[in-house]
Amino acid sequence: MRRVLLNHSKPRSGSFSKLLGSSSIELIQVMDRVPRKIFENRFWGDLGFIHLCYDISGMKELQAICEKNNAPFTVDSGGNFDMGEAAGHFTYVEDPDGTLIEFVETFKIPILKKLGWYLDLRKRAAGKALPDWMLKSMAMNRVKD
Repeated sequence: MRRVLLNHSKPRSGSFSKLLGSSSIELIQVMDRVPRKIFENRFWGDLGFIHLCYDISGMKELQAICEKNNAPFTVDSGGNFDMGEAAGHFTYVEDPDGTLIEFVETFKIPILKKLGWYLDLRKRAAGKALPDWMLKSMAMNRVKD
């Protein structure tokens, strides 16, 4: 097997950088046999189907990079997908094993739903982190048992 660990070369920036923090991804390639596809006969939305999701700024630029590298979007919400309380641009690519990798460019998120406060992220600088008070206020939207 071959193992590759990918890390960021610079600290993360962006609206949710304080919340999401740093990350890494481990890639493993089987060298001596044909691997079994881990999501074979599964469909997005199936219980137990897990995929990777990345917070993106500049979806059109990312699309050009993916196409240039022979990894075109397999699904594209078309620029604005409204989910009522949140909205954004969602796209997917597939890795060679068929694992879906999701990219989300968030446009609108609830800050305090009870007061009708929403944040339009299209009006913010792409590299600017949300302030701590705003991230904490979003926690008040959690559904409690």
